[in-house]
Amino acid sequence: MVENLMVNSLEKVDKDKAAKLTDLARTLVETKKSIEDHEKEVKKLKEKARFLSEEQIPNYLQEIGVEAIKTSFGTIGYDLKYRGYISKSNQSKAFGWLREKGHGDIIKTEVSASFDMGEADKAQEVLANLRDKGINPNFKEGVHHSTLSSWIKDMTQKGIDIPDDLFGVYIANVTTIK
Repeated sequence: MVENLMVNSLEKVDKDKAAKLTDLARTLVETKKSIEDHEKEVKKLKEKARFLSEEQIPNYLQEIGVEAIKTSFGTIGYDLKYRGYISKSNQSKAFGWLREKGHGDIIKTEVSASFDMGEADKAQEVLANLRDKGINPNFKEGVHHSTLSSWIKDMTQKGIDIPDDLFGVYIANVTTIK
């Protein structure tokens, strides 16, 4: 049926309209290819900027023995940045480690519950019971990225060893231009 519709539709379209449609389709394909190429180029440029910011400029400043220098372009220096990431696969181990070492307070906890169809009354009852106890339900655990980065910085500066593999620790000098 669809094939018949397509054949019938194509037979009803004159050559000029078919040519315009073909041109539009070609333009779409070329545009998508161009987007793909530009995205690859942007990725390369981001890596180049990261390399300049985190490696070349801070290393050069260290090589010439200064933390920052005033230029006509601005004051060029660098700061030490701390970042971390807890992957889904490492959450249980990472949260366990944090609790075991006395840092569980950086874990944010939310509680929620799902009910089957027709259990709206039961859900309302549970909700009311929790609220009566001063609890707003949802359950989800996580550490906000900025909290984790700040915690990593604090632990590192205190000389406390943390497992890099659990927390995706990344520490780098990052160029500043002011």
